[in-house]
Amino acid sequence: MTARALSERALLGLLAAVTATGPVALNIYVPVVPLARADLGVSVAAASVTLTAPLVAFALGLLAWGPLSDRYGRRPVILAGLAVFVTGSLAAYLAPSVGWLALARVVVAFGSSAGVTVARAMLGDRYAHERMAHRLATLTMVMVLANSLAPTLGGLLGEAFGWRTVFLVLLGGGLPIGLLALRYLPETRAAHAPRGVREIGAATLDLVRRRAFLGYAFQSAVIYAVFFVFIALVPYVFQHLGRGAAEYGAWYVTLSAGYFLGNYVVSRAAVRIGMARLMTAGIALQALAALVGCALARGGAWHPAALFLPWTVIGFGQGLALPNLTASAVALAPRHAGTASGLLGFGQQFLGAIAVQAMSVTSAATPVPVTTFVAAAATVALAAHLAARAAARQTAAPAPG
Repeated sequence: MTARALSERALLGLLAAVTATGPVALNIYVPVVPLARADLGVSVAAASVTLTAPLVAFALGLLAWGPLSDRYGRRPVILAGLAVFVTGSLAAYLAPSVGWLALARVVVAFGSSAGVTVARAMLGDRYAHERMAHRLATLTMVMVLANSLAPTLGGLLGEAFGWRTVFLVLLGGGLPIGLLALRYLPETRAAHAPRGVREIGAATLDLVRRRAFLGYAFQSAVIYAVFFVFIALVPYVFQHLGRGAAEYGAWYVTLSAGYFLGNYVVSRAAVRIGMARLMTAGIALQALAALVGCALARGGAWHPAALFLPWTVIGFGQGLALPNLTASAVALAPRHAGTASGLLGFGQQFLGAIAVQAMSVTSAATPVPVTTFVAAAATVALAAHLAARAAARQTAAPAPG
């Protein structure tokens, strides 16, 4: 079936919907993890597998779908991913055990990762460097509006109708998005784009050898690790503090609001202010707010406001930094945008999964462990960014004499 032509705004809206399937699928389930754990009668560590295994699957999907889209095209890869996503959502709803649930969530995550990585590649196909950052921020703002409601909706549905209901929501959203993509999603990969396995493999090796790409990938991966650890462990902190899933979902909106505002600034001022300045400001704000949040937790301020208000600033900083980091990384390989996007996403999700699994063995009785990790990781990201900027300035400086 040939896709019908879409306006630029309509295409961005469709790409936002396709991209949102991944983050929404991951986050709508987070508030109901304690409910699923109790219903299935498993330990916290076992229930955490239903969070971490999908993160690994999501990361592997990003690594796989990107090169596949370079070889076979953006449109067929996104359609295949949506079909896998819908199948996994139905399987998760029917899950009789934690093992089945974890496997179904893996299928959901693997399928939804196609939209995330290939949508970024499609923007790389259509727009130059700064313009791509602007469009990424615009796309992300639309996505965040839906994503910010996911934990709130998940918490409300879980308490009212049970944790399985969240998978009916994913099924009900995935089907119409798939039909719209089938009818309207265009093919953006250039007709002359390289398609050979050998050339795509060579492009992958070239990217992982480039210091600039590795720097962008590391900094964006730390942002994801900080985010995933926070949203994965704070529901357990809320439970220990006698607060419910719905309250966690309501407070989560403040985090998304900060991220949305950061993307809004990028969408309006990326060209005028400059990508480098926005990246530095975002990573610095993330570190500063994380240190404040850690100090509050260690001082005994355990009210949800003390947890989430610093995170509003962290989210704002991440919203400033991430679109520019992504655009800068993908722009390094304009002929292999899918491969670059896949490698970048793989690093983000893989480091996030490792961080969540490592932190799942720490105590969730207080917010001190999670805020300490967030502060440490954000500080490392800032140090790495400043070191990379200093090295770039030194390299660009003219030789003396």
